[in-house]
Formats: sequence, structure tokens, C-alpha cells
Amino acid sequence: MMGWVTLDVGEKAIIYSLEGEARIEEGPKRMFLWREKYCKLTKHSANQNEYLVVRFLDGCVEHIPGPHVMFSNPVRISSTTVQEVIALDASEALVVYAKDKETDTVKRYIKYGPCQFMPAASEWLHDFQWHGTDPQNKTRIIGDGHKFKKLKIIPDQFYYNVDEVRTADDALIRVKLMMFYELVDIEKMLSATKDPVADFVNCLCADVVTYATQRTYMAFIEESSKLNDLDSYPQLLERCKAIGFVVSKVVFRGYFAHDKLQKLHDRSIDKRSQLKIQYEQEEQFQNLTDVKLHNEMQRLQQEQAMELQQVTHQQRMEKDKLTHTLLMQRKEADDSLTKDSLERRAQLNAQKASEEQDLNHLVKLSELNVSLTSYLVADSARPASVTRILANSPTVHLHHNGMGTGATSSQDGAP
Repeated sequence: MMGWVTLDVGEKAIIYSLEGEARIEEGPKRMFLWREKYCKLTKHSANQNEYLVVRFLDGCVEHIPGPHVMFSNPVRISSTTVQEVIALDASEALVVYAKDKETDTVKRYIKYGPCQFMPAASEWLHDFQWHGTDPQNKTRIIGDGHKFKKLKIIPDQFYYNVDEVRTADDALIRVKLMMFYELVDIEKMLSATKDPVADFVNCLCADVVTYATQRTYMAFIEESSKLNDLDSYPQLLERCKAIGFVVSKVVFRGYFAHDKLQKLHDRSIDKRSQLKIQYEQEEQFQNLTDVKLHNEMQRLQQEQAMELQQVTHQQRMEKDKLTHTLLMQRKEADDSLTKDSLERRAQLNAQKASEEQDLNHLVKLSELNVSLTSYLVADSARPASVTRILANSPTVHLHHNGMGTGATSSQDGAP
């Protein structure tokens, strides 16, 4: 090649000489080439959410995190690609394998979110291939239907129909289920199973078939609610425990039977419904009769209780009236006794006061040298009668002068 070439700002080119030597030129630059080969270098850039995978001609691989810009030098680099970092939320995890160059051993570790993960050049991720839900039918599970790298560690669920289940009387039915599960031990899961969904499906089929073969068609219908209990799925629970999962609930969504069998079942349902209606009508009639008798009995008991209350009330009123009368009489008697006692006490106190006054008067008179005898005689009232006894006489004369009537009496007698 001969002529002028121009490199703009931010560009690089490799120049090969006639002898096969190569040099890197960086713009902005204008160059004159003579018998040289000119080739612009490809520019690769990665932002903060990307990284560059650089493969060298010697077989080495290097991962360069962004933001970063580099030019691919064909002398050293075979290819350069831009990859996005893996964004994990709080409910996701990655299983990463790393090779130790010194010991040539591979170790496995788990990267939990939330974070952005860029694998190193010596690391690679575990590719999961599980049974997944058919996009055309959510109740059908197909092999390798779910391929992923991010492992969900939050509760999840799936629908599944167990087909061609035979009961003890050889009736063919389809059982519709919904299973809720959660991954709790990733290490145990990685070591114990390759496809846990396939294990779930197989265990569900085994438990449902075991449950149905122990019951007739009618017994299965009557006891179908037991399929909502986890105790009906022992194999599923045991297997989930062994592979690091926990089953929180299994929901029985119903069943589907053959048309002929369903028609027979519908007729039996109609018959049972009629009998049930008759039974309920008779039961309601009997209950109504019982209610009437019970109400009449309660009414009689209430009337008797009311009459008894009236008699008891009347007796209580009479008793209270008599008690009140006796209390009033007793109170009057107590008041009379108290009044008499007070009157006697007042009389005695008055008499005592009068006597004390007389005594004090006499004491004072005595202190004044007054003859108390003469005073008492003078102060005493005139006697109603006087009896005189004359001595020194053979005859005793008793003269009784009636002061009030004026009568005179005498009596003679010998000594």
C-alpha cells in the first residue's frame, strides 16, 4: 500500500511492514505508507453493567470488568466479546464452579443476591435443566422444559394432573393437584438430585395411586378432601426432605372421570340429593316439633315460676307486715318503759334534790344554834289525832281526839 492515511481521535491501527513486523499507531495522526499494510483495530467498550471477555492467541482468557475500553490487537488477541454481568435479586442465587490453577481442583460455592456477579476467567456457572411446565398446558410437565442459571430460593408452585388413576373398583379417574414448595438447602439439592421437579412429579403420582387403590370410587369421592392433607403424601415428604426442599401445601383441585362413569355418578348424586332433601325436610319437621314442645314446656315452667313468685311475694309481704307491726309494738313498749323510767328517775332526782335542800337548810340552822327539834315541831303539820297516856293512875284513859271529825273515845282497863 502506498499513500496517505488518517487516524481520527480515539482510533488505533496496526501497520504491517514488508518484513512482517507490526506496530500500533494511535490517532489523531496522518501517515504516509510505503509498501506497508494498514488495518484499523476494532474498538470494544463495556459499561458498568458489562464486562469484556478477551481470548488471547495463546489460549488464555481474561475477564475485564466495565466501564472499560480496549482495542482488539490481532497480534495477541483472537476475539473480544462484551458480556452483561449477572444481576441477582434477594430471592436468587448462582452455583459457581472455580478451578484452582495450582492444585488443579474444582471447588463449588453459592453466590446469593442481591448483587451483580461477574465470573472470573477460571469460573463457570451451573446450568440447570429441570422438568418444566408446558407452555401450551400448565398442568403438563415436560422434560428439560426449564433451563436456567439463576436458582430461585423463594416459595414456588406448579400445577399437575395425575392421569389414569384406578380406584379399588377399577374406576379410571384423573386427579388434579397443585403443589407449593420451597428450596431450603442448595448443597443438599445439588448432591442428591439432578431434577427435583421430576422427583416431585414421580412422588405425587406414587402417593395418589397408592391413595386411590385403597378406596372405591365412591369412597374416593367422599374422602377426596384428605388429599389436601400432607399426611396423604408420605413419599413426597420423604423425598423432599432428602433433596433439600420443603413442601408447604398440596391442594386438591378436583378430579375428572370418564363420561359414562360421570353420568352414573351424576345419577347417584341426584338420587342422594333427593334423599338428602327428604331427610333434611323430615329433620326440619322433627326439629320444629321439638322446638314447639320445648317452647310449650318453657312457657309452662315460666307460668309456674310466675305463680310461685306471686305466692312467695304475697307471703313475704305478709311476713314483712307482721314483722313491721311487731317492731312498732315493741318500739312503743320500749318507748313507754323508757318514759316511765325517765319519770321515776326525775321524781327520785326531784325528791333527792328537795331532801338535800332541806338537809342543807337544817345544817345551816344548826350552825346558827337553832333548836332543830323545836323548829321541826313547829314546822310540822298539826296531827290529825292525839293520844294521851296518863301515868300514876289505876285507870288508863285513852283520849282520842278526832281533829277532823271532832269525835272522842275513851278506854278503861286495870293495871
